[in-house]
Amino acid sequence: MRTLTTFRSTAVAALALFVASPIVAEAASFAGTWTFTGTFVQNGGTYVTAPVCVLRQTGNALAGSCKGPNAIGSANGLVNGRAITLQWHAISTNPATRGQGGVATLRGTWGADGVVRGTIVSTSTPGTGVLTGQKM
Repeated sequence: MRTLTTFRSTAVAALALFVASPIVAEAASFAGTWTFTGTFVQNGGTYVTAPVCVLRQTGNALAGSCKGPNAIGSANGLVNGRAITLQWHAISTNPATRGQGGVATLRGTWGADGVVRGTIVSTSTPGTGVLTGQKM
């Protein structure tokens, strides 16, 4: 009888420990090549930015670079589960605005359908845009 009581006590203690333990969401792997599209609607017009980003991930930290049709620059960010925050330090490659740039902050969540959805804000474009992204 003593063995059964000890077993029950151990099982109850193990169950209590499991239930009380915080479940840590494993970070999704954002490493690789991504295409992002940010769409801003302002003053009756639409502005679209579409960088392709090559990212490396170490733990929850991201680093890499992004290149769009009119800008190029380094990128860094953080992953929290399936959520991403990425800053693109863009420098214009457009001859009309050569050398100018800004910082675009992309925030989104990677859905089960493989698409990142969220928002984008930029120091060079007013307002908040709609963000989508997919791993290539």
